[in-house]
Amino acid sequence: MSHLLKLNNINIQFAENHVFKNLNLALDYNEILVIKTGVLDGGSSLLKLCNHTLIANSGTVLYEGISSENLNNSTFFQTVGMQFESEGLLSMYTVKENCKLPLTFHTQFKDSTIENKILSVAKEFNLHYLLDKYPYQLNDVQLRLANLLRLLSSNPKIILLDEIQSGMSDKLRSGVLMKLVRYIKNNNLSLIMTITAGDVDDFSDRRLEIKNLNLVSY
Repeated sequence: MSHLLKLNNINIQFAENHVFKNLNLALDYNEILVIKTGVLDGGSSLLKLCNHTLIANSGTVLYEGISSENLNNSTFFQTVGMQFESEGLLSMYTVKENCKLPLTFHTQFKDSTIENKILSVAKEFNLHYLLDKYPYQLNDVQLRLANLLRLLSSNPKIILLDEIQSGMSDKLRSGVLMKLVRYIKNNNLSLIMTITAGDVDDFSDRRLEIKNLNLVSY
């Protein structure tokens, strides 16, 4: 059986700055993977590569054995999605409207079905208080949670989370992670989460860190 996601011999370089050299990564079905990152070491670039919003200088990205270049938009939407740290939400729309947009564009679901999906995730993660707010009304932590809500409402097979724990209180972090792990397991999804100093990693199945332009276990 092929891996859910596989990066083969990835090289990423911006001008003279090498971010990754001959990087390889395989994500299995129903796996929770944590990647420890440092300052400007390529953590966000790695997730964007997995999300096909960044194209490597060389190497291949495979989803269930199929090259990213050979997936149509609908299939890709069902396969992988990314929560950004803050960007990605349209300021003219409420959080609920932002959550509805990708589902409206990429699926044939009725509006009532889409709204029910969003409300269900919001209830499970206690995020209903965000639904009628606009992005400019949210702090950094709430923006990441709003992005998480939008992503989970779309329910792709691969969830990519970029330093979502940053700035959270211990109580909020514990609650979000507990609900997130349960959601991932109950829906047979896989997760890659970047973390930084002080973040929790004991919920993961596997831990890697970026070191010397590559990934190593820690």
